[in-house]
Amino acid sequence: MTKPRLHHAPASGDGLKTRLDHLALRFGEGHLGSDPVRFARRYDAPSDREAAALLSALFAYGNVASMGAFLDGLLAGLGPSPARALKRRHPRAATAGYRFQTASDVEAVLEGVGGALLAHGSLEAAFAAEAGSPDERLEAFALRLRRECGRPTRGVSHLLPLPSGGSACKRWRLFLRWVVRPDDGVDLGLWSCLSPADLVIPVDTHVARIARALGLVERATPDGSFARELTASLARLCPEDPTRYDFALAHLGIERDCRGRPVEALCLRCSLRSHCRLGG
Repeated sequence: MTKPRLHHAPASGDGLKTRLDHLALRFGEGHLGSDPVRFARRYDAPSDREAAALLSALFAYGNVASMGAFLDGLLAGLGPSPARALKRRHPRAATAGYRFQTASDVEAVLEGVGGALLAHGSLEAAFAAEAGSPDERLEAFALRLRRECGRPTRGVSHLLPLPSGGSACKRWRLFLRWVVRPDDGVDLGLWSCLSPADLVIPVDTHVARIARALGLVERATPDGSFARELTASLARLCPEDPTRYDFALAHLGIERDCRGRPVEALCLRCSLRSHCRLGG
């Protein structure tokens, strides 16, 4: 069987925007089953959605099943109102560790989030209290949470990375996308202190691979510079909301509709085929 040929395709323009817009409509709330934002959507109160969103984003790494089981236990331990439980500073949450975090690391992070909530009333207010560019505010917000956690261990520092460290800060970007973008059945639309135009796309392995295939980014390493380059490319297509395509691109890979290599049966029916370097 003949494999789809490799070729270089245009990476921008009205054609790609139209196809990405259609892809964003295709991957909506019906695809929440394996996405960690589903945990925040269990709650009705904005304060609880905000708190659950932060915890879900911070632990959104590793095996999907293991992550889901951990977050189920963590949020169950916080009871019906995560925000209220965290403000108590000694929440009765799950004491298990998770991958790079010990049980003590997890408890320290819960204490830290609770401290920020007590001091400012909400996580948005804590973020909004910081000055500077969006990345400078994120840096200060992360440092604030680290201080609230006490002396950071390696596990706590892994959970609360700093943009100045050069990483893509995928989980921070994911949290900000959830709370800043309008409620569309996936994202939550909780914050007004940033606009969608301020966001940087969360880069996971699926998004990175597909972005390269579409010619949206040339950088090889999926670090902070990669995330900003990709965001700039998407901003040329949708300047007011460049991260609107993130959920769709990620789930194109998560649901194995794109394997990151030519697969004839998949490539021939892919709506992005005419813009992809992998198949055509």
